[in-house]
Amino acid sequence: MIMLKNDSQTLSSLKRQVVFDEDPEQRIAALEELAIECKNHPDTLAILKQLAISDGCPDVRRAATEYLVQGWQNDPSILPFLKQFVVSNNEYWWVQEAILSKLTAGWHDDPNTIAFLKQLILADQYRSSNVRYAALKQLAQNWQNEPETLAFLKQRAVSDVDEALRETAVELLAEGWQDIDTLTWIRQRAESDKHWGVRLIIIEKLNQDGKYDSKTLAWLKGMAMSDPSPYVASEAVFKLAKLAKDDIDTGTILKQLALSAQASEVRRAAMSQLAENLENDPDTLSTLKQLAEFDQCSHVRLAAVEQLIKDWKENSDTVAIMKKLAISDTASEVRKAAMGYLIENWQKDSDTVAILKQVVQSDECWRMRELAVVQLGAFWQHDPDVLTFLKQQVESAECWVVGEIAVAQLTVGWKEDPSVLGLLKKLALSNSNARVAAIRELSIGWKDDPDTLTILKQVVFQDDCWHARKLAVEQLATTWHDDPETFAVVKKVALSDDRHDVQIAAMEMLVKGWKDDPEAIATIKQAALSDNFSEVRIAAMELLATTWKNDNDTLATLQQIAVSDQCSDVRVAAVVKLGNEGKDDPNILAWLKQQAVDDPSSDVQQATMEQLATDWKDDPDTLDIIKQLVVSGNCSELQQSAVLQLATTWKDDPETISALKKLAVSAQCPDLQQLAMQQLALGWKDDPDTLTILKQTVESTDEREVRQAAMQQLALGWKDDPETLALFKRLAISDEDVCVRQTAVVELGICWQHDPEAIAIIKQVAMSDSSFYVRQTALELFAMLGKNDPCAVIMLKKLAEYDDNFYVRRSAIQQLALGWHDDPEMFEFFGVRAYSDPFVRQEEWEDNPRQTALEVILEQYQEKTQIFQILCDRAENDLDEQVQKFALKTLKGF
Repeated sequence: MIMLKNDSQTLSSLKRQVVFDEDPEQRIAALEELAIECKNHPDTLAILKQLAISDGCPDVRRAATEYLVQGWQNDPSILPFLKQFVVSNNEYWWVQEAILSKLTAGWHDDPNTIAFLKQLILADQYRSSNVRYAALKQLAQNWQNEPETLAFLKQRAVSDVDEALRETAVELLAEGWQDIDTLTWIRQRAESDKHWGVRLIIIEKLNQDGKYDSKTLAWLKGMAMSDPSPYVASEAVFKLAKLAKDDIDTGTILKQLALSAQASEVRRAAMSQLAENLENDPDTLSTLKQLAEFDQCSHVRLAAVEQLIKDWKENSDTVAIMKKLAISDTASEVRKAAMGYLIENWQKDSDTVAILKQVVQSDECWRMRELAVVQLGAFWQHDPDVLTFLKQQVESAECWVVGEIAVAQLTVGWKEDPSVLGLLKKLALSNSNARVAAIRELSIGWKDDPDTLTILKQVVFQDDCWHARKLAVEQLATTWHDDPETFAVVKKVALSDDRHDVQIAAMEMLVKGWKDDPEAIATIKQAALSDNFSEVRIAAMELLATTWKNDNDTLATLQQIAVSDQCSDVRVAAVVKLGNEGKDDPNILAWLKQQAVDDPSSDVQQATMEQLATDWKDDPDTLDIIKQLVVSGNCSELQQSAVLQLATTWKDDPETISALKKLAVSAQCPDLQQLAMQQLALGWKDDPDTLTILKQTVESTDEREVRQAAMQQLALGWKDDPETLALFKRLAISDEDVCVRQTAVVELGICWQHDPEAIAIIKQVAMSDSSFYVRQTALELFAMLGKNDPCAVIMLKKLAEYDDNFYVRRSAIQQLALGWHDDPEMFEFFGVRAYSDPFVRQEEWEDNPRQTALEVILEQYQEKTQIFQILCDRAENDLDEQVQKFALKTLKGF
């Protein structure tokens, strides 16, 4: 390859394509060439950063970040940029996930990487966010051998408030840690986690090697029979049949579940496993027949029908059942399966044709009627009764799809029948739902018939269906191009049809067939300037710019549209075309400068600004215009885009940093203030004012989101500054905002986990903060970081006993079970909590710490004989009905 690193013209061309090409694949191809061929050009890095931050297509943004990592990994600005990107761009989680993957691969040995991942997982603003799941996966997959990883995953699996993250944690544990202790722990989680997704993942992931023991088998049977989630119970059925299909009880359980009052998903799962594993059992066929005809759930009936067709298609009862279901079942999916069976296996049976005709005439589902018409035309072409029947359906069709299919079947199977042509001519000029199909078939199969051209011209101007008019004008322009009246007809339609789709189709036909005719270009110009539909004006303008771009009047027309059109979308399209086609015209440049400032639409201003920044970056007025837009004060996407342009393209201009500082301090819009702070932290980290501004923002701004963003920047870029640590300690203890205190606690636990004072503050917050939310976060962090502190177990016990919030008490019990279950005093402590926690239920969804304590006892102390006594007592005496039910259910399988 020829290196073009100093070719400014090539760089400009590639940048223009990357920014303005409408095809994302073309933009990515240009981006690749830019990153490779122009790698050494001083502007390339800034362009890629800007694309990564602000491009409207997530695939382009992801490609830009990937090339940044590949080509500039040793650039000291790249790692902070990637971290900044992850924490500040939440619209496209898959882009964040791709960047995290690159970050962990490229900077795996950086000690701050694992801390950054934990920061993402624990940070408040990412709760229920996909970036947390991605960070957790990277942590588990790339630091599996780190001793703290297993404990961290278990903690998230037990205590995270986000059900999906608990599910992800359990899945990662099952995939990465195959030791007996971990697998046993995971199976015990299935019995205690209330979220069905967690239990489902556990059943899916365990015993993938096909091995099982008696405990596992008993556990699966219990889950299949009694789990409240149909998805979990169904998966247990599948796993049970897979692992123990020869077990005597398995067949009995499957039969029982297939005909039970369990959820339909469970019945369906049991039925499918019966058919697969117990095909020769006489009860299996009987069960399937009963389910196919009488089950209340259509999904179960369909599954039974499919099993009968697959394994018992020659059975006489199967044929009779299918004939009945093809007409009478209430679900179209069941009727379709039954009808398909009859067509495939019983074409010569007279009942099959009769059933198909009955379906065409009376089935309530148009897809069923369509399918029946297709089958009649395909397999019964020589049956005269079928021809008569299809003609009747075409003339009386209430559904246009059925009518169109019937027309197509007639022209394929009976084209030589003289009555078919007459019927098509009649349909084409009628109000029939099949007239569009009739027009199409006439144009294709009977174009030499003199009546066809006459019919098409009449349809173009008189039919009230725009689909018919559009098809007619397209057929006229292609098949009858040389007819002396065709051009006039197409031109008239392009200017006067009352549907924009038809007008656009006519204009495209003019360009395709008559682009050298002066009247064609005049028609397109007229449509571009004055048509009532904005869609038509945009389409006409596109045709002008692509087909007649060398015409002297084209640029003038585009400029007139860009100035005077009432629709901002049209003006934006005109601006883009002008920038692409008129970049060498000084008049166009002057006009673009004016529009960037004066146009009443911010969308037009933004499009104009991007054109100037792309093609006229070195013009001194361009920078002045962008500076003017930066301080416009309307907090629009335009202003934010201008800030990004200024910070990336004109980073070296001495006034850029001043503008960003001003916005970071005094912008009235929180989004704009955050953007300015992020750009300062990213591009001007060494400027002493940047740190000062971030600190002042944290301490004095009223907007919570802005304060949290500034805290995040400080933790990312200035954690080694002693004042930063002091600030976070003060925020964690005394800030009035709950979320700010929580963010400060998380950052202390992640960024300063080896600082004794930070750990002491986290401990203090866990005991005394006024918000249960902050206390819960702090106690989880302290349990993770202070495990070797002899006071930790004392503090957690105190919280489990005396905290006035049940979430905190429950979390403390969970953390004790995770880290201190081997303590000889713990069993007795958990037993006391199961008896005496003061929880009183207010809502169904609340988690009772007494039940949490019971679950811990069952998970960790199965050998204790006292468990039976505790369960009996709770089943009889607990004041919470949910705890009573849990204890009773456990006793049944004890």
